[in-house]
Amino acid sequence: MDRMLYLLSLLFMLVSCNPVPTPEPEPEPVIGFSASELTVNPEGGDASLKVTASTTWSVTTDGQAWYRLASSSQVYAGESILKITAEPNFTASARTATLSFKSGAKTVTLKLSQAFFVPDLSFAPGEATGEGNGGEVVVKTTSNATWTVDESDLDFWFSVSPKTITRGEGELKVTFNRSYVAQKRSAQVRFHSGDHVKTLNLTQKEGTPVEPGAYVPAGYQLVWQDDFSEASSDLIKLWRFENWAPGFVNHELQRYVPDDRRTSYTQDGALYIVARKDGGQVISARMNSRESWLYGYFEAAIWLPKGKGTWPAFWMMPDDQSKGWPACGEIDIMEEVGVDANITSSSIHCEAYNHVKNTQKTASRKTAGAENEYHVYALEWTADYIKTYVDGILLLEFPNDKSGRESTWPFNKKFYLTLNLAWGGDWGGYAGVDENALPCTMKVDYVRVYKK
Repeated sequence: MDRMLYLLSLLFMLVSCNPVPTPEPEPEPVIGFSASELTVNPEGGDASLKVTASTTWSVTTDGQAWYRLASSSQVYAGESILKITAEPNFTASARTATLSFKSGAKTVTLKLSQAFFVPDLSFAPGEATGEGNGGEVVVKTTSNATWTVDESDLDFWFSVSPKTITRGEGELKVTFNRSYVAQKRSAQVRFHSGDHVKTLNLTQKEGTPVEPGAYVPAGYQLVWQDDFSEASSDLIKLWRFENWAPGFVNHELQRYVPDDRRTSYTQDGALYIVARKDGGQVISARMNSRESWLYGYFEAAIWLPKGKGTWPAFWMMPDDQSKGWPACGEIDIMEEVGVDANITSSSIHCEAYNHVKNTQKTASRKTAGAENEYHVYALEWTADYIKTYVDGILLLEFPNDKSGRESTWPFNKKFYLTLNLAWGGDWGGYAGVDENALPCTMKVDYVRVYKK
């Protein structure tokens, strides 16, 4: 019995001296980077960093939009490569972001930084100079970024191509239109790359104004003219004015008022035809030459108005309109609608060819600067053909088919000239009108008639 008690006591003592061992704590997650900061090229693109980790870590961004993770949002135990993709930094300052690495309760951050990119653009030569008679100038470009022209700087007297300059070396073509004024022209064209701006100066040498009759074909002699050098009150000597209510023709919105200084007057040697508001209506002028002619060369220098809704015209109708329109015939030397700025057209209308049937004979093209300066619009009308010109360049040619049918050639009788400025109507208002354009003005430097 004593021996048994002894053994139990000894066993108790052994157990008491050797308690059950407790588990050791988990090792703390460890992560290391090949650099203390991740730097991104100012021009954007990919950047990478070697990561060494003792366990799996999740990676999150701080939500800024200029960069994103290009690799997995997980970093696993061992070595791995973390990649991010960044946008170019076209702002005016450097920017930073923070990447967060989390494993269990532990978080480690890494700074991401990007300096601002300074795009550069140079021109050779540094200024483009064009001749007064127009032409093309080539400017060499060198760029480290993409640049886009500011369209608001472009003007009627020049154009540039291409509109976007890419990285590297290239060429910018500056095309100058012919100048009809005896003064230099200048402009600055801005190119944008993000918030950065580079400027190219443009200069055009003096042009040569077109003298009346400069485009007259050989063999013609001046028989009638109005240079609008006399007082406004003298207009009725050579012209008669229409007095028509709105909608009388072509659903036009204006009221034509007769010989009204608000809508027709002479100033500085030019005729001004003005469409303007008058109470709840728009008033304008439509004036016809008191004289009429059979065949000849007819010419006017006209400065067209601006604005959606304008419809200026220089055209001819016959004295004899007993057969009605279009059988009587109509010759449109020049028309333009403001919604299609600087697109001038010529048309003829008769029974066989007219816009009601959609068979009219028409030609049109862009006349650069038509709304910014004078251009010369002309008609040569013979027994064999009708030809119209803009600045001496043929636009429309309509030959006499010699069939003897008045339906195709009613142009064998006297026609008179008409100058008018319509507002709205079937064509002028096809896209609506913009009353902010009012008042608008059509200027006429001269009208001349030549006969053989």
